[in-house]
Amino acid sequence: MTETERVTDKTLRAWLNAGAVHRGIGGGLNFVATAAGALKGQASWILRYRFGGVAREKVLGRYPDLSLKDAREAARQNRARIQQGVDVAAEKRAERLKAQEQTTVAALAHAWYDRHIAKTYKHPEVVLRVLRRHIEPVIGKLGVTEVRPLHIDKVLTRILDAGAPTVANDALRHLFRMFHFAVKRRWIDANPVSGFEISDAGGFEVSRQRWLNREELAAFAKAMQDTPNFGRQNELAVWLLLALCVRKMELLSARWTEFDLEHGVWSLHPSRTKMNQSIDIPLAAPVVRWLEEVKVFSCNSEYLFPARRLIHMKGGVPRRNRFGHISPDTLNVALRRLPLDDIEHFTVHDMRRTARTHMAALGVDRFVAERALNHKVRDVEGVYNQYDYFEERKVALERWAKWLAAIEEARNSGAPSTQASEDAMAALAKQAQELGMGYERSGRRSCADDTHSP
Repeated sequence: MTETERVTDKTLRAWLNAGAVHRGIGGGLNFVATAAGALKGQASWILRYRFGGVAREKVLGRYPDLSLKDAREAARQNRARIQQGVDVAAEKRAERLKAQEQTTVAALAHAWYDRHIAKTYKHPEVVLRVLRRHIEPVIGKLGVTEVRPLHIDKVLTRILDAGAPTVANDALRHLFRMFHFAVKRRWIDANPVSGFEISDAGGFEVSRQRWLNREELAAFAKAMQDTPNFGRQNELAVWLLLALCVRKMELLSARWTEFDLEHGVWSLHPSRTKMNQSIDIPLAAPVVRWLEEVKVFSCNSEYLFPARRLIHMKGGVPRRNRFGHISPDTLNVALRRLPLDDIEHFTVHDMRRTARTHMAALGVDRFVAERALNHKVRDVEGVYNQYDYFEERKVALERWAKWLAAIEEARNSGAPSTQASEDAMAALAKQAQELGMGYERSGRRSCADDTHSP
């Protein structure tokens, strides 16, 4: 029996007790320990061999985690692969580099976005905003193989705690599709989102019914005027959104080339609308007046509402804004500055519902009102009725814009007293009757106007 064959676990411990070790076990297998490692009873198993005439070595594992018996078996298997032409040390280095370059959730998100969202969605920035704001900050640095359901739950809980259940639903849908994308590419074996349901996020969404009545619009106008850090540009954006009945980003990303102020028309291209259909929007006199004021603020920019800071700081690093126009969040943030504690919460999108409801009270035909919101006429009638109702929309939007302008002017009168406020409300009520707006003072429509409901 050779000396190497007589090596046992007892022999290994004796070597370690003596201090630093560097002993050959046989077949290229070496038992190596530094003085510090020996004090801890630890050593490394190293396989030394030659490949292509060059000396190589591969660390097989650490003693005592890898026993003498297992180390000899690992050495035998590696020698067999070397004889088959495999450089086992280089193979291990490649595997280690691959593990270090493991795909992160952030990289997965960008790969999925570039492949399935960027070139196919009309408004891909909506998805990108959810990825950057709600998903990447929480799990973006994790490797895709490290993500567990608890991490998904952490993302959703954080969004729900911020009071955004609809965004939580969107995030859940994006996460499921992202990790399904990873499964198909064999980056992971199972989708960590597959066990989640919509009830685990924001729950089933119920269509909103919020709209602002006459008194609420008057209070809203006063709050905008009385809040110094709200800004006239934001105030103008609000009046235009209400008067034109358009979606937020259709207005905030609009360019001056789309407008003909002389003839009072805004030509909205299909690529800029949700329903992918063009529309010429008539501009009422108050709207043209507001737009002329917006033009002064835009300072010769191509956009109505240009970005207010072309460079912003993030993590101490200057970065260029993604948009030439103001951010999709700018108006939302500005609205949160208003002291509207006595008014039920409303969102920017509720302004379209507000306009639609008031037009119904004006007696506007429902087809005209729907076209004013650039909604498609449904069912068979939508196929055959291609009439644009431009002249009818012009009349309806003129009356609606004059009503809004009256609210703004009443609040701009600057009368501070309660009596003056009541007088202004009385004047608005009188104008409502002249325009045919059938509300009670509370802002609810009377039964006589039910025939005009949308």
